[in-house]
Order: sequence, then C-alpha cells, then structure tokens
Amino acid sequence: MLSPEVQEIMRDIEFSLPEYGTIMDQETSELARYNPHRIAPHLQTSILKFVGQTPRTPSGHKKWLLGLASRQQGKTATAVLAMYIRTAYNEGMYSALIADNKGRAEDMFRHLMTCHDHMEPSVKAETIPNRESRQLTFDHGGKIRTLSAEANMVGIGRSYDNLHMSELPFWQDAAEAWNGIYPAVTNRKEACVIMESTPAPMAKPSAEWFKDMCAEARKGMGRWQFLFAPFFTSVLCERPWDKKSRLTAVEIRLLDRFGPKGEDPVSAPGETRYLTLENISFRRTVLRDDAEIRRHPDLFNIYFPVDPITCWVHAGSSAIPSHALDEHLKRILVPWLPADGMYQEYKNPVPGALYAIGADPAGWMGGDQASFQCLELWADKWGWEQAAVFSSNEVDPVTFARKIIEAAERWNNATVIVENNGVGLASLAILEMATSNDGVVLKDDYGVERRYHLKNLHYNQLAGTAATAKPGIAAGSKTNAAALASLVDALMDKLIIRDEETLDQLRSYRRDKEVQAGNKFEIINPGKTQSGRRSRHHWDRVSALLWCCFLARTMPARFRRRTVEQSVEEVETLNKTLDAAIEKGLTYNQQKAARASIKKLEKGRKSARRKGRVRYKKSTKRP
Repeated sequence: MLSPEVQEIMRDIEFSLPEYGTIMDQETSELARYNPHRIAPHLQTSILKFVGQTPRTPSGHKKWLLGLASRQQGKTATAVLAMYIRTAYNEGMYSALIADNKGRAEDMFRHLMTCHDHMEPSVKAETIPNRESRQLTFDHGGKIRTLSAEANMVGIGRSYDNLHMSELPFWQDAAEAWNGIYPAVTNRKEACVIMESTPAPMAKPSAEWFKDMCAEARKGMGRWQFLFAPFFTSVLCERPWDKKSRLTAVEIRLLDRFGPKGEDPVSAPGETRYLTLENISFRRTVLRDDAEIRRHPDLFNIYFPVDPITCWVHAGSSAIPSHALDEHLKRILVPWLPADGMYQEYKNPVPGALYAIGADPAGWMGGDQASFQCLELWADKWGWEQAAVFSSNEVDPVTFARKIIEAAERWNNATVIVENNGVGLASLAILEMATSNDGVVLKDDYGVERRYHLKNLHYNQLAGTAATAKPGIAAGSKTNAAALASLVDALMDKLIIRDEETLDQLRSYRRDKEVQAGNKFEIINPGKTQSGRRSRHHWDRVSALLWCCFLARTMPARFRRRTVEQSVEEVETLNKTLDAAIEKGLTYNQQKAARASIKKLEKGRKSARRKGRVRYKKSTKRP
C-alpha cells in the first residue's frame, strides 16, 4: 500500500504522467516515456490540465470535457492514461472506458496496461486478481473497466466516478447509451467525464447526435467544456515541402485563413502552431495515398479538420454545394445567445426596407424546432441580409403564430410565408384570422390579452387562379426544388448569413423534406417512426430559410439609398457583432481584420459626406 504522501504526489496528473507514465509511441511504435508536448501539445496538455484542474459550474459541479480532434493526435490514449491516474491513486473510485467497438476497446485496455505494467515499483498502485476481462482492480477498492458500445445498454445502472467515451459518432445509438448513463453521473459533483472523437461522415449512426452535442458544448451549455484541435496542431501531420511545388487555389485559401498571417489557431503552452507548407504537403500525401479519401476528397476535412464546423459534411451528402458557402465562412458570425433562448436580432429595422419572414412550424408535439427567419431585402449585390431568427421546441402553435405576428409588425409589416403541412395548419389558421379587419385576440408573454393584426400573408395560387389561392405554402417536390434553388442562388450572390447555427445547419442539409413522412403520423403516433422516415434532422433554420428565399424572389426590388445615419447604424451593428464574437473567443488576427473593415466603412462614410454623395433633403416651401 502506497503512503498518503506518494498518492498525493501521483494525483498531480500534469506531473505524474510525464514523470512516470509509459506509452507506445505513435511515431516509432516503441515504448517511451509519455510526453504530452511531443506529438500534439495543444490537445494533450489541455486534456491533462482539464483532468488535473477541472473547472466547475456555478453550482459547484465539475465540468465535463467534450473533445473534437483530427486523427494522429493521441486524444484517446491521453484520456485513458488520465483516467488511470485518477482511479489508481484515489481510493474506491469506479471508472469506465467505453469505445465504439471491441477492437478499439482492446486498444484502450492495452494503453492502460502498458502504463500500469511499466510504472516504477516505488509509485505503482497495487492491484488484486479479478475474473473480469479488460478490468483492472486495485487493492484500495477502486477499479477501471474497458467496455465496448456494441453491447446493448452499455453502462446503464452503473454509478461512475470517472467516465471516458471514445469515437461516439460510430456508436450504434450513442443517444440511447448516453440517456442510460447520464443519470449515473449527473448528480455526482466530482464525476470526471470525457467524450472525445474524430469527426465522422454524417452517414455514421450517431454522427448527427454527436454534432449536436459539439454545438451545445461550443456554446457552453450544461456542464460541457469544448476542446477542438485541428490537424495542423499535430507534428505527425507534416511532410517535407517541395520548394518547386506551386500552391493550388484551395491551398492558398487555407493558408490565408490558418497560416501565420491568418487566424490564430489554438496554442499550446509556450508555442503557437499555424498551418504551414509542411501541413499542406501532408494534405497532398493523404489525398494521393489514401484510397478512400482520394475517391471522396471532402473526407479529408472530416478526418483532418481545420475548424469545428466544416468537418461534418460527407462528400455528396449536403444539398448545398460547398462553394456556395465559401464566402459565408469568411464572415464574422454571431453565436446563438438570445436573452429568451428563442429569438435573436442581428440589426435594427430600416425605414423603407422590405422584409420577408419564412416559417417552419414543425415542433411542439412533433419534437423538432419551430423556426422562422427574417430577411432584409434590397436589389443591391449581397442585398439580402439575415435580420432575425426564431427557434424553439417549447412553443405551441398559438404562441408561435403570435411570435410571427409580433416580428412582422416590428419589421415594417413584413410579408409572411408559412409551411402549411401538418402542424403548420394550426399556426396558419391564427395568422389568417389576424389578417381580417378585426384581427385576433391573443395573450402576450405577460398573460395580457391584446388584439393582433397581420397585414401581409403569402397565399399560394394553385391552378393559376386567385380563387384557389390558399394561405401558406405546401411542401412538395416542385415547391421544395424551387425553394432550394432560390436558397442556393441567394447564398452565392445575394444573401448574407449572420447566425452561426444557420450556417452550421446549411453545411449538412440533406433535403430532409424529400425523404421524411408528413407530421400527421407523428401527431397520431407520438414517439414512433414511420417506415422510410429517417431520424430527426435538426435543420429547422434551413427549412425556414428555404421558404423565406422562395418568397423573397417574388417580392418587389428596391435599391438602397445610403444615408449618413444608416452608415452610422451599420458601423454600430458591426461593432456589436465584433463584441459578441470577441466574447466567444475571437482571435487577435480576426479582431484586427474586423476592425479594419469597420475603419474602412467609417472612412467611406466621411468621404461620402465630403464629396456630397449624401445629401439631406431640403424643404421647398417658401417662408
């Protein structure tokens, strides 16, 4: 039995693992002392720091870590060794390591036993024999097990002190497994939980669920802390650069964005790593030598990501072509942090501007998010701009209709288009009543009754006659195709996206309306899945944006007349956007670029005033 003094020293994971830990080296395949700074300093040191100095929530519970990283980073091995130290040198702790399949579970157990078997005798934690496979039992009563998620209901009913789950997108049903495990750890203030994985093609069983978990963790929701490591932070992702080589357009864009003169990437203690020519050479090598990636080049962005957004698209899976989103990925996006959790604005209404609101009422009983998008419309280049977004699965059809009316009133009596399939009929009926002279009486957020009016509601004309026009728009093969075409065209030359989550959904959108059954089945059979219906899509914002663009293309075109006041407002809006992005973690170079854009805009405003481009209308009346 080790002395309390030795156990206390060994609990300092940032000291004990580099000092005494042993691992199979990724580069040489030989036993070596564990060195978190050698292969992937940012990722590995971040994991050790998190486990050794775990931050806490306001309620005093330890936070949980969700890690997303490329291949060749040593994320799984580092997490395994961290869990080993916590279990071996803390009496009575019960830990579990869960991989997606038996093969990876065996690999995790080998990492575990390699470290344990080669620990120096003076600090080695004593173990006792056990009959369980892939289990290490310590004489102080603690134990650590390695499990495979291939077993149904893995880990359910267990109370864990430490939990490590690896490669979750590849689990058969990670959502169900986590729902079974979650009650066992949520009430434990000291529970240490790590989820980690490489990004995965969206066709994998649990990829969409894990993608949503990453999105929540990036926003700091719940107990999660997000950790991302791009491929160029690993020294294994480097190859010698041929000086005679010429860069392609794609490589130039990557270097502009992530090179020394672009965004600051993640940094390890004492060093900063950028995308280099050696990383570009590695990318070329993989694209040439890996058969799967050679056939589907987009897979490189998945297995070797450069950011946590573009890594979730499988080649050919998205209905939105990747080039249509290139310009939008360069812009500063606003994180989804609305005060009420449902509605967020990105600018103020402009007098004289036209606005369109597209709504997808799916939600409430159906379980998906009910959402609407508001666009400001001008005939200028990049003249369509995202003005506001609503998204929630906690509103009933009546409340959703009221929110639409309130938004339409605020945005210059915007024209509203609503999908009228299934659940949408309830909201649409209220909106149609609001168009009458008497309007409709509804309770506001404070429970006070007031009369609401809606001036502009879109009617879809069938068979070419006004008599057959019905409110809303029916989702069908023709209307879906037309709406998607309008959206893609707008993304390439008209539309400016401000919302980070909208762009995130656009990256993976896969024509959900063409493959899913209607909402009627969901309402009649809640919780059941109709034959041929795929799992929930979580593309509510894209659905709303589709109808918004479909409507916008038919609305009158107005050219914007810029005034000094509008320019000032635009500068203020950009400053607010910049402030929000800085709070999220905008890098120095990103801040510099954003401030340069604002300075250029302010310079143009002053120049316009000097040259008389902006004139105030004078009264023609005689005194």
